[in-house]
Amino acid sequence: MAGPFSELTFAFSEPVDGSLAVKTFSIQPVVKGKFQWADSKTLHFIPMEPYQSGTVYTLSFTPTLLTKSGGAIKKRQSWKFQIRQPLIVYLVTDNGLGRLWTMARDSGQVNPLTDGSFKIYNFDAAHNGEFVVFAAINDQNGIDLWRINHTGGTATLLLACGTDRCSSPVIAPDERRVAYVREAAGPTPDLPYGAPRIGILDLETKQDASLYEDQQIIGIDPKWSPDGTRLSSYDGVKKEYLLLDLITGNQVTIPSQIGDAVTWSADGSTLVYTDLDTNEFGLHTRIREAKIITNEITTLFGEKDERDYKYDSLAWSPTEDTLVIGLRPNADDPAEALWLMRPATLDGQAVADEPGYVYSNPIWDPWGTGFIFSQFRLKGAYQPAIGLWMKGTQKPHVLANGIMPHWLP
Repeated sequence: MAGPFSELTFAFSEPVDGSLAVKTFSIQPVVKGKFQWADSKTLHFIPMEPYQSGTVYTLSFTPTLLTKSGGAIKKRQSWKFQIRQPLIVYLVTDNGLGRLWTMARDSGQVNPLTDGSFKIYNFDAAHNGEFVVFAAINDQNGIDLWRINHTGGTATLLLACGTDRCSSPVIAPDERRVAYVREAAGPTPDLPYGAPRIGILDLETKQDASLYEDQQIIGIDPKWSPDGTRLSSYDGVKKEYLLLDLITGNQVTIPSQIGDAVTWSADGSTLVYTDLDTNEFGLHTRIREAKIITNEITTLFGEKDERDYKYDSLAWSPTEDTLVIGLRPNADDPAEALWLMRPATLDGQAVADEPGYVYSNPIWDPWGTGFIFSQFRLKGAYQPAIGLWMKGTQKPHVLANGIMPHWLP
């Protein structure tokens, strides 16, 4: 069984001509992807779109000459593999401890991912669904980073931070790096932690470094662009997003008064985020769109609102020009709903809006067929839950009690 973004590796018995080998390869059903040679005998196929869940794929190499010395594939080689059912991973807390659980989206089967010994602070799931990185409070009251396989087992310590707090891990789309927020401990326990800064941990070399050499640059809430070439973070002092191009080193700043929510477009060309502004009706939240290449900023929603809808919780679909937006439908009610909106036409529909509830933190699945989210009831005992909305359904449904849902496809 493989995940929707599993990298396929082929090992030849001797060095081959790369261009000849690639021409003999086929996959059915067809999947867009790219080839990458680790060396002259090892070929990787990296999918550029997700394999379909539950589908059986066939890989083939047809008979052909592969080397100038006469080496060849003499008969057709083929293999089959199936894409596993996607999981949802979430956190359940009890008496100061936190435990990660997984639920199969289709069958509803629930399994513990971690044991009950960790004080889990937050976490992220890998794009390919193979592992989770979580932040957990240690014995020195600092926060360390840990890794655990998608099937569970023993967690591995990735980064021991001592009395520092290393939290909010975000795994890069290539699954080789983790961005996180580091707060240095004060000189003595009674002094506050230092300003938050973005760190980068290489999962292969275990090299750990600050994202910026300039220690004056602070930031929270790191977010990778879908292709992994850019990383955004928010500076709460300067009131701006800072976008770093990890290939060229170029930096782009985008002003925002609140920095509550941000999401990248599927092609990585656009950042959508919340902001605060004043019009003739008073102080209102806005949803803005920043074109990275042209540095053009426009307001998508809120420019002409007669009242503040308290926009938050943004999530851009990976397959179409559609946003999930959190907002308050009624001015005098703290309940928050989730709407599906189309920026091109400025129309949409409510998808989670039961009165008396707060819905937040939507995350799309890799295929753009639905999203998970958090919800809790405003009155009565606080019991946060995980919800799922799928295309073609009238209303979402509750999956489990817990917080911070992520896809583990």
